[in-house]
Amino acid sequence: RHVSLRNAFPIFRVLLLSLLAPASGLRTVADEAPGERPEGSMVAWYHQIPHRRLMLVVYPAMAVAAVLLLVLVVIALRSSREETLPNKTRRQSLKVNRLMVRLGASGAVEVLHPETTLVEDFRQAFTWTRLGVFWVAILLSFALAVFGDSKLFMMKHSVGNIASMEACEAACHADPTAQCGLNDIKFEKVEKKSCELSGTCKEDVPSPTVEFVKCTFNVAPEAWKVDLVLVSAIVGIYLIVEGLPAELILFGLNCIYGILGIISVKQVWGGLASGSVVGLALLFPIAAAIEETGVLDVAIGVMLGNPQSFIVAFFRMLIPVALLSAFLSNTAIVTMMIPVIVSWSRTLGEHPGKLLMPLSFAAQLGGSCTLIGSSHCLVARESVDKTLYEMSFFDLSYSGTILCLSTFVLMALSLPFLASSAAAAETVLEDDVNQENLYLVKFTLRRGSSYVGLTFELASIQLKRLPGVRELVRNPAAGDVLKEDEELKFLVDETGVTSLRQIKGLCISSEDALWALGMERERRHLYEVSLSPSSELLEEPLDFDVMRQVFGACPIAIRGKESDIPVAGDIVLLEADERYVGTAMWQEEFSITRIVPNSSPQRVGGVHDKLRCVLVCLGMATLIALVTLEVVDLSAGAGIFVLLLVLSNAYSMSSVYRNIKGPVLLTIAGASGLSAALQGTGIAMFAAKELTKCAMPYGPIGIRAAVYFLCAFLTMFMNNSATVAIIGPMLATIARSTCAPTDITCQQKSIKALAHVMTFAAGTCLTSPLGYQTNLMVMKDGGYTFADFAKYGGLVQVFHLICCVLVVSLLVDMFDL
Repeated sequence: RHVSLRNAFPIFRVLLLSLLAPASGLRTVADEAPGERPEGSMVAWYHQIPHRRLMLVVYPAMAVAAVLLLVLVVIALRSSREETLPNKTRRQSLKVNRLMVRLGASGAVEVLHPETTLVEDFRQAFTWTRLGVFWVAILLSFALAVFGDSKLFMMKHSVGNIASMEACEAACHADPTAQCGLNDIKFEKVEKKSCELSGTCKEDVPSPTVEFVKCTFNVAPEAWKVDLVLVSAIVGIYLIVEGLPAELILFGLNCIYGILGIISVKQVWGGLASGSVVGLALLFPIAAAIEETGVLDVAIGVMLGNPQSFIVAFFRMLIPVALLSAFLSNTAIVTMMIPVIVSWSRTLGEHPGKLLMPLSFAAQLGGSCTLIGSSHCLVARESVDKTLYEMSFFDLSYSGTILCLSTFVLMALSLPFLASSAAAAETVLEDDVNQENLYLVKFTLRRGSSYVGLTFELASIQLKRLPGVRELVRNPAAGDVLKEDEELKFLVDETGVTSLRQIKGLCISSEDALWALGMERERRHLYEVSLSPSSELLEEPLDFDVMRQVFGACPIAIRGKESDIPVAGDIVLLEADERYVGTAMWQEEFSITRIVPNSSPQRVGGVHDKLRCVLVCLGMATLIALVTLEVVDLSAGAGIFVLLLVLSNAYSMSSVYRNIKGPVLLTIAGASGLSAALQGTGIAMFAAKELTKCAMPYGPIGIRAAVYFLCAFLTMFMNNSATVAIIGPMLATIARSTCAPTDITCQQKSIKALAHVMTFAAGTCLTSPLGYQTNLMVMKDGGYTFADFAKYGGLVQVFHLICCVLVVSLLVDMFDL
């Protein structure tokens, strides 16, 4: 406001001249057609700013960014006006309101708006930070266009069926984007084994030699495609880091590139059509079917046992978790292990924080030991050049097992760095229990329950950590130690019943009535219903047989009372078959119905359940064996397994659809398209060459360490499958840069080692709780902060880097494992 237009005009004039006037010494990518390239006296054309290139992407992007900047400035000036007195008075009265203070919602008025204005929507969509990243991406693209070398993003292009050098030169000149200098064209005869062309060479197996002619020349990508992919990729990755859904951003970029012709339509949908992605989609319901059998609970209980010392408990926790995570979902493993570990820590007199972070790390380490341990392993198999290396089922197991065990030892030695921070975490203060809003539900201790023999106080602490469980009540005359078949009373909300029924050592008092509802347990859910004033169920005890015959339901408890005699307006918690809900009789008796999410009972305990458990486990073992022996492909074998599960009624189609994780699949497919765009524009090759150039002085060890660092860094901010899909295609260029062009064996070993390092690095994020889902899962119960992960996890991550590079180099280079 204090700068006049006269003073400001020279500034705008300088900026305008810097864009429009020729600048000596500036170079450009040759993005003009060959017929338009100047010759002779027009050599000075190369020393001008490349306006024709910049007009396609950079200049329009600058114009858009400038308009957005202007709008944000105007909005900021309007928003800086002082708030009116009536609004201040209203907000102050809300802050001192007793009801608002009690609910902790004194600031709700500032969040809950009935309707937002277009200005507010604009401010949320285009923040100053996002605009700043957009400008950085534009300026980077501008700098590459102006100062970049013409061969910066050159790619090798091969043409077959060429008989002579003259024909090779003719093919080069026929391509408008090709560079046809003497140093750009190569024509040679190459002899290779036929197995090398298909990537199926095996030791001691002879293979015929094939001779073919190879014509290679350099091709420059269209410059506007480079600019567009560079700007959009930078902005897209930032939006993912900011917290927007990765599948939305990556798949959106994928579709944009397909519409503009940067990648083909086949490449747009190629990720979804990939065999690895299809196999991964089918593995999700298979893993859920195994988890549903309850075999994991039994396996974990057997392997963990009852350790008497902390260090024994530490290793007895890590090894089973890593082993199970190699074949099943590590998220499910950690979910089941958290209450067990909390119980252990109380028994051993240790803070749970000394075990929960290592629990998460063990699940991550084990998930990278087999091809199906985690989704990023399948993506690694798909993204690496299969003509040089194709990952098999147990390829990662040799290095992964050694890496797990060595990292476990260091994690134990580094525990003092974790104990000092985790021990400071305080137990979360409990709220006052309001019995009027809770249900009183009775459970019985089963024989052989892990809670038998525990003190009531210790069992109460453990069970109250379950979601929805508020208080544990028992007869004081029963003694201090819990006994078999003892009845316990729990004050719970609607989710607490589901949590307690998942504990194998507890049996709900109405179990026989619940079994009478039938075996189609996937159709049964918990419902909260309010009895209407005209209901026939009022003023008399709820009869289980009547409720089952009329409503397909079994009552569990009445909110706020121990009696089973309801009155009008009472809220009853019951389990019912979904096919009965909403019938005419149901609507007459119940005025309000609310379903409890994820409340279907577990499919365990029956004769058919035991048979299903055996069949599912045997089927999984058979699938692993057949895929390992390369008898069947993973996607085909998993498809047959899912088909058998559905046909045998071991699993329903609705459960299959429910457990297929769409966001993960879309993220992988979108990352595949972004990877194709980075390759097609030469950006991936440029990045690979620069990475190789920086690490080459340190040899293969330095290159592998650089790949590890890059993957681990990206995984801190984005999905590990997306990281692998972006880095994987670069590995072939790096491998070829470190070996002679004719040394195929060296290239195969190099890319194998790089692929293993990339997989281990992307699947192990130890320095940030945001890098992996299991880190977030243990954060609350362990009382961790970001600093805790940085201190303990950072130390383990550095050792993992060193150990990973050394172990992979040793096993791959010396033993070819």
